[in-house]
Amino acid sequence: MSKTELVSVRVTPEIIKSLDEVALRQGISRSGLIRDLLENCHSLYRFLLSERERQRTDKITLDGNLSQWVLEHTPPGMTSEQLRFIRDVLDHAADKMSEQEKDKAGGDLRNG
Repeated sequence: MSKTELVSVRVTPEIIKSLDEVALRQGISRSGLIRDLLENCHSLYRFLLSERERQRTDKITLDGNLSQWVLEHTPPGMTSEQLRFIRDVLDHAADKMSEQEKDKAGGDLRNG
């Protein structure tokens, strides 16, 4: 088993509410959601920085803007079911990538 560390952060009740809503929708625990966000912090933070610059604000709006961008850039005739299929494929790919990252991290720990 790999060594773990505790990360403690103070957040507002609004942030907790948002975390709980996302975790509930995803069917995972709050701590599971936070772990997933932390495991993907490099790419997520790069995305947030680029969105912050694009939107020129500290408070980034993703739901409406990102969804609208996707809708504007889907091929003509694409259905909602096809979009859901793509979502499922991306979820599967993300799971595989997470497994590979964990395997690599485990290998690095054993070889280091």
